[in-house]
Amino acid sequence: MDSRHLIALVIAGLCIACSHSGQTNTNSTVTRSSSPESTKAAENKSTLAGLIKNVSLYPVPGRSNDLAISLVVLVHNSGAPDHPDHWTLEVISPTAGIPTGLEPVHVNGVVELPGSNKSVDLAKEDLTVKGVNPIGRDSEVEGVLTFVLPGIEERALNHNSSSLVLHFRDSQGNNYQTPKTYIGKKVGG
Repeated sequence: MDSRHLIALVIAGLCIACSHSGQTNTNSTVTRSSSPESTKAAENKSTLAGLIKNVSLYPVPGRSNDLAISLVVLVHNSGAPDHPDHWTLEVISPTAGIPTGLEPVHVNGVVELPGSNKSVDLAKEDLTVKGVNPIGRDSEVEGVLTFVLPGIEERALNHNSSSLVLHFRDSQGNNYQTPKTYIGKKVGG
């Protein structure tokens, strides 16, 4: 299942969940009232969804005791134009001392993504830079975010019981997060 199908399923699930809300009267009919203000507010609301497509772990060049985690991330917007911001990485690991709540760092250099023949210029693909421009309705942006875990070596995380969740916000302060991604597990097909 590719990422577009996964995002479509998530959005469809959210739409179904939202369609089941409302007030029910004694005749079991759903009643809804829609004022021009609530309709306009809904039109002005962004609906972002993020997905971690690829995870790369590698020692920071010149600092072999620090671990870099580069993520290829896709953000889709099915609402009003908006941009993702305030990125933080949650690292979930049974290994003690793993930092969490990390903020991205800007990295220069061209790297090859593991498991692909694709090279990525980290400076040009930096999602903190690409994501500054609003993502239009039914559009998406893909980019790279890099995080540094000081004093952590790759072997501390490189097993299937460690996972990552990326948290972010839109310009209105709404919080979002990606589905949990396990390190060492192939994402997508």
